[in-house]
Amino acid sequence: MKRRWEAKLKQIEERASRYQRKPLSSVYRPRLSKPREPPSIWKLFPRQTQAFNFVKSCKEDVHVFALECEVGDGQRIYLVTSYVQLWFHYKSRKHLLHCYEVIPENTVCKLYFDLEFNKLANPGADGKKMVALLIEHVCKALQELYRVNCSAEDVFNLDSSTDEKFSRHLIFQLHDVAFKDNIHVGVYTRNRNFRLYKSSKRGKPVVLEAAEDNRFSLTESESASEEEQYFLSSLVSNVRFSDTLRVLRCDASENKQKQAGHLNSTSTSVESIEGFQGSPYPEIDQFVRSLVNKNGIKGGIRRWNYFFPEELLVYDICKYRWCGNIGRAHRSNNIMILVDLKNEVWYQKCHDPICKAENFKSDRFPLPAEICLLSLLKEEEEFTTHETTDEGTQAPHVPSSSSGGVCSDPDWDSDLDDPYFLEATEDAELAEAAENSLPSYNGGVDEIPDEVIVEVLQNS
Repeated sequence: MKRRWEAKLKQIEERASRYQRKPLSSVYRPRLSKPREPPSIWKLFPRQTQAFNFVKSCKEDVHVFALECEVGDGQRIYLVTSYVQLWFHYKSRKHLLHCYEVIPENTVCKLYFDLEFNKLANPGADGKKMVALLIEHVCKALQELYRVNCSAEDVFNLDSSTDEKFSRHLIFQLHDVAFKDNIHVGVYTRNRNFRLYKSSKRGKPVVLEAAEDNRFSLTESESASEEEQYFLSSLVSNVRFSDTLRVLRCDASENKQKQAGHLNSTSTSVESIEGFQGSPYPEIDQFVRSLVNKNGIKGGIRRWNYFFPEELLVYDICKYRWCGNIGRAHRSNNIMILVDLKNEVWYQKCHDPICKAENFKSDRFPLPAEICLLSLLKEEEEFTTHETTDEGTQAPHVPSSSSGGVCSDPDWDSDLDDPYFLEATEDAELAEAAENSLPSYNGGVDEIPDEVIVEVLQNS
């Protein structure tokens, strides 16, 4: 008996010694296959605001998506994950059947259109010809007003039409060109839900897929399949910052003074932007102004752009041209201040051709602690908690991350986003857009040009 006990003890000691030499990981973090491992983040939230607050606290490149549930009343819940990780689970089309991209407000995005009409109420309408004509005129306007060259080959044309309704999504894949945000693209709502490629609406079998008259062609890629490239191309907010990226603007107030259907010029005076158009982070705006108000020089923010994938705020600076590359102020070229919200640092670049050719980027400097996102979110959380405690209510339960079976969780609060309300909002936007596109016949400049009417009649 003693001999058996000694052998067992020796075996345990050897195993303990082996684990000491090669200890187990304290936290298991699942990863996808190499070499393109996405961050292992997959979290669900009942409210859109909670999802975006979580994104702001993440240093990883993650985004917000909306999911419609198969069970229950079909309320939408919100998923936070990366593009790569979503595609890894989404491509099998087993569970994620009704998915939407949430296009964040104040974020640089692609030009896109959500088109539809009732076929029964418009029996003579030729949807394909109408789409082709729209693409032609949009490309013409982009060339005339922005000097941007594009054609139908640069437009991802997606179709989810039924026998009752004609429905298309058009997403312009412009090279190094995007729009300032969702509002500058059209009359679309803030944080709009836009259906993903290959997804269907709950209760409807038709998925959103490439139209038979789609002319968009992909470039060859060794790292991504054709389907993954289509998926990434369909994401409206999938715009990466680069020194050569042009960010276009379309001011609605200026648009009233121009011919209907034309987009606005990018040129805008400093005075029309500075002072009242701040970024979503006023504390950071104030910090940037402090950087360019010194040594007797009063600089300012000419305009700002926000790039969601990189969590990057890019400020165009006016009246302050000091450049760290040459150690003095440029004579005519302005500088940029870039604030990296993920890594909580800021640095300087500039528009000078020589600095651009040298790919100059200044040293990175830490943001003050009081304006870091985690600090701001903590203050917001403390305020919300204090306010909730005063009202005597309890914060809603947030479910843990999961990939299935979460839609029927009985612990979720009843204040979920109503899918019927969201669909009604989208329909109201389309009605408003259609109304705004009609001629006013008031002697102004909103009449449809004669040549457009003639062309439509000839092609009908």
